[in-house]
Amino acid sequence: MESRLAQLAAAVGPLRRVLAALAARWIETRGHERLCYARLSDYARERPGVSARQLQELARVGRALRDLPRLERALVANELPWSKVRLLVRVLEASQGDEETWIALARVLSTQRLERAVREHAGTAVAHDPEREPTTRLTVRCSPAVLEKWLIAREFAERVAGQRLRAADALELVAAEVFSAISIEPRFVDTPEAPFPREPLEDTDPEDEPRPCPRASARELPHAVASLAQGLDEADAFELDRRLCQAVHLEQTLDAAIAPLLRVVTAAEYEWTDCYQPLARYAPESLGMSARKARALIRLERASEVCPELRDAYRSGRLSWVKAHCLLPLLLLDVDGEHRPIWVSWAERVTVRRLERDVERALLLRAAHDRAWFRCKLDPERAQDPIPPEERQMCAHDVDPEATQALVFRVPLDVAALFRGVRETLRHGLERASDGPVYDGDVFDAILDGALLSWTLRDPRARRPDPVAERDGYRCAVPGCTSRCNHHDHHITYRSRGGSDAQDNRVLLCAFHHRRCLHAGLMRISGQAPDGLLFELGLRSARGPLAVYRSGDVLASPACGGVDAALEQAA
Repeated sequence: MESRLAQLAAAVGPLRRVLAALAARWIETRGHERLCYARLSDYARERPGVSARQLQELARVGRALRDLPRLERALVANELPWSKVRLLVRVLEASQGDEETWIALARVLSTQRLERAVREHAGTAVAHDPEREPTTRLTVRCSPAVLEKWLIAREFAERVAGQRLRAADALELVAAEVFSAISIEPRFVDTPEAPFPREPLEDTDPEDEPRPCPRASARELPHAVASLAQGLDEADAFELDRRLCQAVHLEQTLDAAIAPLLRVVTAAEYEWTDCYQPLARYAPESLGMSARKARALIRLERASEVCPELRDAYRSGRLSWVKAHCLLPLLLLDVDGEHRPIWVSWAERVTVRRLERDVERALLLRAAHDRAWFRCKLDPERAQDPIPPEERQMCAHDVDPEATQALVFRVPLDVAALFRGVRETLRHGLERASDGPVYDGDVFDAILDGALLSWTLRDPRARRPDPVAERDGYRCAVPGCTSRCNHHDHHITYRSRGGSDAQDNRVLLCAFHHRRCLHAGLMRISGQAPDGLLFELGLRSARGPLAVYRSGDVLASPACGGVDAALEQAA
């Protein structure tokens, strides 16, 4: 097992070099704008299916390797894993030391010791790594009703912030809103603890440190793969996108082969050939990946055992890394499995933006609304259907109001201290008013009530809200766009061409898509709002558009037979 994993890991370095070159060129040319994506994060999630941070890290290493030929050869030959190469790039970018010296040091040091050496040698000259920011785990237990209220509060937090927010960022905004209205008692404020200082290298027991693992010889990349990084200066945005997506697909295929072996060697009953290595050491040393990614691959493999369609879709490239992990909470539910292949198929046809909302909604419905859950379980397109008022009353007998849902956040230490201070201050006040204990879920409910009250108050003298913005949820209607501010009210059929001001002829667009895509001829919108629209993204003269979506962020069927038939499908 270990030797097979080492052979697979030997292919990671050369492939990562290709990915780094493609990512560097992509970011330099701002290719996402030509393909009608307002920001790099939207493109990264929707097209190759990776995070923007990963794409930026690849690009940073790709740019640096142009001037570091020895380090580039070490990566391609699998003499150094990717985890060490990215560390050396950080210190060499800051002009701290000689390339050969650092490569020689990296060969004899473990990744953990090399990271500490880089930090101690370069000090503040090395760019901050956001993955190393100290965080803590914050768990909030609440009822399904409070969970539903949290989703509403998160939506309002994004509207207030004017951008898409991670759950931890939304929690910070909610806590800050309540903090502005109450006085936190000092005794309830926890002082954030500084991260535990690392010992100097010379004071560390060498026996406790991981040792660098022997590296397998890298095989030469097939010409079809190596050619992806050739002629990048002449490639346009569409060609770069094709190559980048193909390279990411190849890495997914490699990850799909690594995942089952990785699960075997990390099992408790596995007997190591040499000596046992925990995952936090084995992944960066032998596989060149972070322990976080290794754990994610194991979760993906565990879900693939109950849903083989997930493994097939991921391995074939029909399902991206982001979409696959978005589905995991739903696929790993302890319920009958007939819904799993249906949801995998649905994920292939919708944007990440839509899939995240559908999975989040489906988990809520399972916890609180049985009838709605059974509807969307086998028909994911109905996940966003409103719940009839009579069903909300009827479900009271089917759902346990005392059932506990766990919300888990990974937040910076100062945010955790802020939230706990607000929570304990409110708990103290509620306990005095009720003359009894108040549980975490009730306090969290009160926190959400305070934030929502502040965000929903409206001056009666203020202008009435735009009905089009209300209908479209204060977000850009273009599939995959996460813009929550700078919105324009666009007429689908221009008024100069006889278009009316009726709401079915108007749609909410962000400034980028309205001015720099639609009116620049890079995008086309047709049909009737809100449910009968067709979005053609990435228009080009010689060939068809890059992608065609219908309302609801759903890909138009390629077999629909043209725009007219696609409009009929959308209607």
